[in-house]
Amino acid sequence: MRARGLVLLTAFRDPGTAALMETLLRDRNDRVREVVYRWFEEHPDPRLVPTLLTALGTEQAEFVRPALIRALAAHDDYMAVQRALLGETARGLDFFRSAVIETLGEHRAAYAVEALTRITATEGPLQDDAILALGRIGDRSSRATLTELATLPADVVPVRHAALCMLQDDCPSQIAALVATLKNPTAAPAVARAAVAALGAIAESGNDAAISTLLTLAGQPAGRPRDEVAIAFASVALRRPEQIVAWINKSPEATRAAAMDTLRSGFESLEEDYAEEQFFANVRAAYWAAADGSTTRTVAAALIDRLEF
Repeated sequence: MRARGLVLLTAFRDPGTAALMETLLRDRNDRVREVVYRWFEEHPDPRLVPTLLTALGTEQAEFVRPALIRALAAHDDYMAVQRALLGETARGLDFFRSAVIETLGEHRAAYAVEALTRITATEGPLQDDAILALGRIGDRSSRATLTELATLPADVVPVRHAALCMLQDDCPSQIAALVATLKNPTAAPAVARAAVAALGAIAESGNDAAISTLLTLAGQPAGRPRDEVAIAFASVALRRPEQIVAWINKSPEATRAAAMDTLRSGFESLEEDYAEEQFFANVRAAYWAAADGSTTRTVAAALIDRLEF
């Protein structure tokens, strides 16, 4: 209940929240610490860098440590943070290393390209994470790295399509290849899941064509991959709320309705209390900031009603 209360508090954007969060950095409750670290990723405070680096040596909770890594990555203009994060790519359990690699990609950590490139050359559970991270970072030199990977497991090939798309390597063809994979009745479930995740990653990068493609796929008959597509679409909204709301704003009315239905379905399948609360806060803020009768206010009101928040 304390963690849930803290999540709700973050949505009010009260000026006193920062001071409260700082007092909870060493709280004994794992769930509370997770919320605190996630909040500090979005509201970085350079004074806390030494505290976060110290916590990196002691925090072991499997759902808290990734949030700590993300909070640190928000300060990666500090050399000490860069060294710490690079070290984390090569040590510990694969679960934790995966979280570090994902974070480096999402924070566009150009200093990590060399370390990630080494990981892409090794087949295993981290290879697809490293490939996608290179795509997100956007260093054009990574195109050669990815195209030269001679043999890839079938479920990693879709990830390379996503990375190459984000590196501006004929993105429409990369998206078409992912759609073809999903329409292939003989595609293995793992490959289909990878293709959905790849489209989601492209959509998160701001690609409207990928967002539209996800929504089209979500309109297929019930079952897979429709359910997974709805989750991917909702995940994009949670990570890039302003982007999805802006996309819905400029869409035709029928598309808006389909997008809202897909978001509702995806949110029901996700367990992302913190991220969902931030999404709702963004929509509420957009509603009050928009002029009465504007498209933005109309869409925000429809989202509030349809998603019941």
